[in-house]
Amino acid sequence: PNRCGIVALRHHRLQSELIAEELSSKYNIAVRGGLHCAPLMHEALGTLDGGLVRVSFSHYNSEKEIDTLIFALKELNHL
Repeated sequence: PNRCGIVALRHHRLQSELIAEELSSKYNIAVRGGLHCAPLMHEALGTLDGGLVRVSFSHYNSEKEIDTLIFALKELNHL
């Protein structure tokens, strides 16, 4: 069966849309940033102010792609 997973991330000071844009433009990584058409859920989670970065994984992703994402997130943490 096809396996996939979703991880949602929040940064303590960077907006999710900025993180999504940086991942796309600098690292060619496609993620979604924002409220994801679910403002009530974000209100419940306490993330209404900045949203979340949503990363989707599947069996098609390579280890190298995952390593690149981790590297990019570490780099963005220093912005």
